[in-house]
Amino acid sequence: MKGMNVMQVAGNERVKSCAILKTNRFDATLLIMQQGHQIPPHTSPQNAMVLILEGKVAFMLNEEITILETGDVFSFQANEIHALQALETTRFILIK
Repeated sequence: MKGMNVMQVAGNERVKSCAILKTNRFDATLLIMQQGHQIPPHTSPQNAMVLILEGKVAFMLNEEITILETGDVFSFQANEIHALQALETTRFILIK
């Protein structure tokens, strides 16, 4: 369609991501993780928040694990070590 940007989908068969909104203040990305897939421990230079749209993940933050399910919102600070494991195929929005 003329004048519309096609959203770029990146990733592999286990994790797909799609930028859904970018502003001067924040970025929002839709991620889909297949059941059993893990994102290893890492840090982010920005504060962030996840909103679980569907599914269930184990979210590790500074070695403490929290189970997040559909409808849950979880935020964390910049430079905190975090990781995820999809306990079910999960769709979530990452805002940072």
